[in-house]
Amino acid sequence: MIFHSSFVLHTYHWRESSLIVEFFTEKEGRVSAVAKGARRATSNLRGLLIPFNRILIRYSKKGELRSLMSAEWDERGEKKLTGEQLFTGFYINELILKLVQKNDPFKVLFSAYESTLKSLALLPELQEVHLRRFEFAMLKEIGVFPDFSEYIISGKNHLYLTPEHGVVSEIDIHNRGYTIGYDYFPIGSDLLKILKMLTFDFNQWVKIFQNKKYWMRLKSLLRFLLNGQLNSAELKSRRIMREINEFSKGIKK
Repeated sequence: MIFHSSFVLHTYHWRESSLIVEFFTEKEGRVSAVAKGARRATSNLRGLLIPFNRILIRYSKKGELRSLMSAEWDERGEKKLTGEQLFTGFYINELILKLVQKNDPFKVLFSAYESTLKSLALLPELQEVHLRRFEFAMLKEIGVFPDFSEYIISGKNHLYLTPEHGVVSEIDIHNRGYTIGYDYFPIGSDLLKILKMLTFDFNQWVKIFQNKKYWMRLKSLLRFLLNGQLNSAELKSRRIMREINEFSKGIKK
């Protein structure tokens, strides 16, 4: 039976002593598995099945809910998240659980996830760069982020991005009666230049981050596309982060 390199995304209590574990595997994408007896004090799985842990697992192939056969440490996953980076990690995990289909390979996204966890641990001062970069990688992988390379803007014209129809023209916006900020996102010539050459390259993202105007536009675009996929529902991790920030501001007053 093959060992699969994976990260633990989330766990749920199941029956009296077991867990349902959500894994993100390198070759088979999201996989749900039952870890029987994992909550017992004598279980050798205790301490392994924790979010962000990288482990090697074996599981049965039958059904959508697999049976976890064994698990052991993967030495490539040594970096740990703490503080704000931990909440960012939970947010990323929640995005994967909400937007990535089960049992489909997402090797590029797996690599992006691995890279993001390492970057959060090593360069926490650039947390927002790591986060937006991962959001971009996810939207590309699930087929939501358009390829802007073929589009041209001339004069004062704009392109517009919609959750349902992708990139549309100004004429389409007027004909369909869309509402700005909810139904569509305007893309001017300056933003289009960035989007045309946008990749997962870290240095490129740091460069954009240093330009506040472009960064805020790019951040708003990513949020717009994510909200379209989530039907504007607030993620639990995002709500907790917001409440903590509000609490911290209240203490400082």
